[in-house]
Amino acid sequence: MNVRALWCVAVLAGVGCDHRREDAAPGPADPVPVASVAIKPTHMAIMSQAPDPALVGRGAYLAKAGGCATCHTAVGPSGPDFANAFAGGLEVPDVIGTWRSPNITPDKSSGIGGWTDAQIGAAIREGVRPDGGQLYPIMPYLEYNALTDDDTKALVAYLRSLAPIAKVVAPTKDLKVPKVPAPKPPNLPDVTTDPVKHGEYLAALMGCAHCHGGDPTKGPPDPARRYAGGFPFPMLPGMMGTGTVFSANLTSDPETGLGKWTVDEIASTIRTMVRPDKRQLHGPMTWLQGGWSQLDSEDITAVATYIHQLPPVKNQVPASTYKP
Repeated sequence: MNVRALWCVAVLAGVGCDHRREDAAPGPADPVPVASVAIKPTHMAIMSQAPDPALVGRGAYLAKAGGCATCHTAVGPSGPDFANAFAGGLEVPDVIGTWRSPNITPDKSSGIGGWTDAQIGAAIREGVRPDGGQLYPIMPYLEYNALTDDDTKALVAYLRSLAPIAKVVAPTKDLKVPKVPAPKPPNLPDVTTDPVKHGEYLAALMGCAHCHGGDPTKGPPDPARRYAGGFPFPMLPGMMGTGTVFSANLTSDPETGLGKWTVDEIASTIRTMVRPDKRQLHGPMTWLQGGWSQLDSEDITAVATYIHQLPPVKNQVPASTYKP
């Protein structure tokens, strides 16, 4: 499954076991520093700990768009382990090496329960662990870098609201792909009044360029080909088939991309996973449908509007070898 989305993989990858090891999560020996002087809780302090339902709700929406549960839930022969959603353990034997999604529940021994809000936010948008280590870009932090401060706070609040699950996930090491530093988040506004700009913001959260940006084993991503497709996704046991699915060319090239599709057709495909010619999509797109199908129609249309106006890039993507 080379789920990179799933290269995402990974919403918050690299957040996993003992953080003294590369790309693993914090353990009991790594507590978050606290003041050594005991402070008697006040009414205001207790009130400040209560999560804001609206903030958590926004975070839940963002998690659906980003596919957090998709990448951070283990998959077995019978399918996803929904009883332990967000607890990580998705293991992918990729062309770049085997990687595993970490536990991002607020369990303090094996998840991110001992991380501060700022540390979780840095992992999401910059791919930086609490110990300063850089995550592999399987976690799409280069895309999530566009998240606003407010949306980052909402996503963190939602992750904090999850039930803690004690599950240790082996660290991801020695992948044949460079760890790419991310810039400081620009915190540019999400311009919801402009469908193209709003669609661009949502497309970053949904990891569109992350999966449709080409094959990273052939060199660094080319900014001019961010949406030209061609990334291989070998299917895994439990993923409803065998073979390899290649990410499609989303640019407006009429022959190799979506140049002949309308905005409505693109939006419908995102929502239903069925192409205008009635063919069913396969691979990571379908794994994300559970969350994407719950997004507001205005948001889906904005993403489609943004994709529809992408400059054309001619790139004939290999045919899928997927077999049910």
